[in-house]
Formats: sequence, C-alpha cells, structure tokens
Amino acid sequence: MERRDFFRSVLGDVAAFADELAGRPQFQISELWSLPDDALAKIIPAVHPQAEILVGADHVAARVPQNTEPVFLFGQEPTEAFVFNRFNGMTPIAEIADEVVGGFGETPERAFAIVKGLFLRLVRLRVCVPANPIDG
Repeated sequence: MERRDFFRSVLGDVAAFADELAGRPQFQISELWSLPDDALAKIIPAVHPQAEILVGADHVAARVPQNTEPVFLFGQEPTEAFVFNRFNGMTPIAEIADEVVGGFGETPERAFAIVKGLFLRLVRLRVCVPANPIDG
C-alpha cells in the first residue's frame, strides 16, 4: 500500500469513527443488497480509484488490486456503457435512471433496474463503490 493510500484509509476510518460517535451508524457495503429501492436511488456510484478500466473492441473490463486478471464488466450494450460513464461520483442512481428513460426510451422501472443491476454487479466485482454516505 502506498503512503498516500494509507493516509486516505486512516482518514476514512477516523471520519467513520467520528460519525459513529455522533450517532450516525456506518453502513457496510455488504448491506447494499438489502436496501430498499428508495435508499438505493440516493446512492452516488463511483468507480473505485484503484480500478483500472480496460476498454476493448467489443467489451469493457477492469483490473482491481485484488485480482491480476481483468474481469469482464459489460459488452457492446450502449445503455450499460452510458450508465457506467455516469458512475462519476457526482450523480445519484435515481438521476442516472431518469437519464436512461429520456435517452433510451426505457420505462422508469426498467431504467432503475438497469442502473441498480449494473451498480450492484460492479460493487460485487470491487469496481464501483458508493461515493456518498448511505442511510439505510
């Protein structure tokens, strides 16, 4: 672990501890799958800073620090590419889903399912993380 990463980790732990002391419980990534859709809609997805994104001719893959082999993320599906590019650490899932409705003509329910599904799959692969505090 590089020195910069170590200090970021320590600062994150200190901030989490301060939140716990202030009565704001910290949320575990493993609990994402149990969140109701209205709570998931508020999450702001971001690509993990240590994930290396690899764009191929017909797919997108990523290499994460825990794996030496790249993992497949998605193929040539334009909706998934659009959604992935919106995982920028600034846009909540609900807003991304609204953009999918407007840009791809999906129903609101289907658009939310696409965004939610891709986000949760990429969290499981350690490619994406929530960029904001999560209220369960």
